[in-house]
Amino acid sequence: MTRRDALTAAFAASLAVALAGPGTLAAQAGTEATVGCLRGQPLPTCRSFWLIEMQGSTPLAQTSRPVRWGSGNPEVRRDALTEMLEWNLGHMVNLTPALAVGAHFTLGTGNDDALTGIKLRARRWLSKDVSMELGGGILRTNANNAAFSGVTGPSADVRLNIRDQGSFFVRWDGLRLPSTEPLAGWDGYFDPGGFQHGISVGASAGSVPALIGSGALGLVWAVLLGLYWTD
Repeated sequence: MTRRDALTAAFAASLAVALAGPGTLAAQAGTEATVGCLRGQPLPTCRSFWLIEMQGSTPLAQTSRPVRWGSGNPEVRRDALTEMLEWNLGHMVNLTPALAVGAHFTLGTGNDDALTGIKLRARRWLSKDVSMELGGGILRTNANNAAFSGVTGPSADVRLNIRDQGSFFVRWDGLRLPSTEPLAGWDGYFDPGGFQHGISVGASAGSVPALIGSGALGLVWAVLLGLYWTD
């Protein structure tokens, strides 16, 4: 190869790199990121990651309403929100090294069936191990064992996540409850219904700690169930 041919080849290679630009280089870097990490991390480590969380929450402040059991009994105040133990299961995708978006559904206590919510979530990576998250979606509940189940309402939360292994969160929930007439078996249960809302605080375990905690809880439940059936 003559010097002229070598210079021409080098110029062509340089031109190809310049035309490719940062987008192609980023795409090449993205192909090295792991898809479906168990513990979430930002790009370039993870292209996407699973949400596996075990969490508990308790109401901090909420509205209440007067209800009455039986026509001759006095009215009592009743809350719509209560303590909850839940599991979030979902998936998130890192759009940039600083931003991830995704969705999850929630299973747990607080409703007559297992499904207690569906939410979208956005995560802002503050560092490799710390992130802030905003979530919003729908809550499903039996309103603290009221005369109805599967009531839905808006729900939003903000969460501080550490290493995707634990988080602290504050959540707002709103419920529009129907008014009830006396029902068979309730001896004249009266509930005025209306819009109820409240603020809850909670903490969660994520990824491997969540799996370990869930397994330990399942083992304890199995032992207690076995003792119950034995008795």
